[in-house]
Amino acid sequence: MSNSSQISKILVFRLSSIGDIVLTTALLRCLRDKYPQAQIDFVVKKQFAAILRCVPFVSNVIELDSKKGLTELFALRRQLKDEKYDVALDIHKNWRSLFICRTIGAKQVFAFNKHVFRRWVLTTFHKNIYKEVRPVYLRFTDAAKQIGVESDGKYTELVVPSEIQIATDNILQQKGFDTSKPAIALCPGASFKNKQWQPEKFAELAKKIVTELDYQVILIGGKNEQPLCEIIQKEEPLAISFAGEFDLSQSIAALNRVRATVVNDTGMLHASEALGVPVIGIYGATAYPFGYYPILPQSKVADVDLPCRPCTKMGKNSCPKGHFNCMNQLHTQKVFELLQEVLKEK
Repeated sequence: MSNSSQISKILVFRLSSIGDIVLTTALLRCLRDKYPQAQIDFVVKKQFAAILRCVPFVSNVIELDSKKGLTELFALRRQLKDEKYDVALDIHKNWRSLFICRTIGAKQVFAFNKHVFRRWVLTTFHKNIYKEVRPVYLRFTDAAKQIGVESDGKYTELVVPSEIQIATDNILQQKGFDTSKPAIALCPGASFKNKQWQPEKFAELAKKIVTELDYQVILIGGKNEQPLCEIIQKEEPLAISFAGEFDLSQSIAALNRVRATVVNDTGMLHASEALGVPVIGIYGATAYPFGYYPILPQSKVADVDLPCRPCTKMGKNSCPKGHFNCMNQLHTQKVFELLQEVLKEK
């Protein structure tokens, strides 16, 4: 174990995506608890930097504009090399992170275990050789064990600054959201098609939430999710869409105003939980052993047990079997019943 008294500058490297960045927050909190006076810097892609506005444990957020290619990467390397970090934590383990973390002159470099071979065996042969299912947020924290950092037993954590919450509340209210009335968030988007429950089913769910529960429904997503949200609004006009209207910090602030979130296996699932808001996580192509399932005790998983699952860790844009049964056989009523269970427990 390293001499903790000699550690004053720590670099955490995680470029993307939304969920993985949120899952680093437990590590960041534990680092801050262990090293309260340290400079803790975080490297992230520019398009995800707004998430870090809701992470109070970081000293400096260093943005990488990956669209500028190798020129930007070498400029980042020069910038970080000047900082003379005591520790670099590679929480990404891709070629960029390997290059940066191991060439900036950090005194010590540690990385988390991605279990690449185990994932390949599970998705290729559907044989589970994981010795234990350890959530990814804990595996991220494990990367800092050699500098004396242990899990504090808490979950992930996002803290919305008051100015962001107030600004977001104003936008919500301008579109008819009533802060005194309970609400549910629906996040119908996903990066890959086979991780996306059909928008028509989200629409059916929205109608049941409005008519049977008398809850408000807000729709959250990026610009790419606008067509999905339009399908939902056509079925349930009382659903209020904010797709493409918020940056990531504002989307997080909006989730802070709901009782539960119904969401595909995407970053907004982890963001919701990091606020203490339970989720109904919809899972198709992916599976529990990967460690990306919900972590709050109140949260629920909506999925279908099939021999072909999982077929991927990241997602694909088509079903390898051609039937898409993992989503086709997941019916609206099942998801609605899980939502009712969450609301009773909350």
